[in-house]
Order: sequence, then structure tokens, then C-alpha cells
Amino acid sequence: MRTATKQGYTLVELVVVVAILAVIAAVAVPNMRLRSGEKLGLAAEQIADAIRYARSEALRTGEGHGLTISQVTQQVTVEKYDITNVPIATLGTLTHPVEKQPYDFNVNTRNATAGVSISNSLDAFDYGAEGRRKSVIFDARGTPIWIAGSDPTRHLLQDGTVELSYGGGQLSVSVTPITGRVTVQ
Repeated sequence: MRTATKQGYTLVELVVVVAILAVIAAVAVPNMRLRSGEKLGLAAEQIADAIRYARSEALRTGEGHGLTISQVTQQVTVEKYDITNVPIATLGTLTHPVEKQPYDFNVNTRNATAGVSISNSLDAFDYGAEGRRKSVIFDARGTPIWIAGSDPTRHLLQDGTVELSYGGGQLSVSVTPITGRVTVQ
């Protein structure tokens, strides 16, 4: 008569397999924690991309597009504007071209940029005599402007700088007057 043999794995075999998988995972999976400079750089690029997208949509469609950046709420919102009538009207939030969600995000609470803050002490966009504003609008030529209330005069951007800070580091996203060129510094 034959004796029945038990089939299975020993505890030692299981421990060895788990150890091998742990080593593979440690080598294959990149470090998911971002350093402070990387978080700051990522937040700056996200804001720069939002500004560039608003400008490109204004150039593409020939209609007013822009964004609002609030240092109080840490919110960035890309919007479409009706600049053909005075006073101008916000027609709604644009959809992100990749994520297919409203192009509206909070810098401080977004997963990869949590803790980064918009640190401007005043609103980011300066229109000279018209004052500082949270918003910038790009016209059909991609020029950054502001139209105030019932006055149809288009005020040109004098300075547009979004200041970001995190962990003792700082970066700025700037919009150049007239051309609307966006840079991260």
C-alpha cells in the first residue's frame, strides 16, 4: 500500500518568495514621495499649464478665455468669458483637455502638490491704474487684458506673477505683458 503524501509549501518557502518579491518591488517601484523642490516645481508647472491653456484657447477660438487664481482659497480656475458685451460675463469653467474634468484645482490640497501654497500677498495680476485682480483674460490675439465693470476700455496687463512657496523654497510663474508668454522662475 502506498502512503498519501501531502502537497503544499513550507513556511520557509513562503518566506523566501515574499522576501524576493519585496526586493523586486523595492527596485522596480520608484520613490513616490516627492522632495520639496519637486513639489514646488510641479505646482508651478501646473499653474503655468493652466495659463498657457487659457491663452491657447483664446487664440484657437478667437474668444475670451482666462483664469482666476486666488491666494485666499488656493484655487485655480480656467474659464471662458464673453468679452463682446460690457460688463463681461464668465461663461463657465473649461474642461481639462486630458482629464476631461472641469479645469479647476486647489494647489494646496492636490495629491502631488499638497502643502504648496500661492503666497502672493496681493492679487497676482496688476493692470496699472485699474489695480490688481485675481483674474487675467486673453483676447483673440492672446494678449492679457482686463475689462472693468461697464467701462469697455481694455486694460493691458502690467505685471502678472503668481508666487508659490513650500518648505522654505519659492518659485514664480510670470505672464509677460502684451505677448502673454508664461515662464517659471
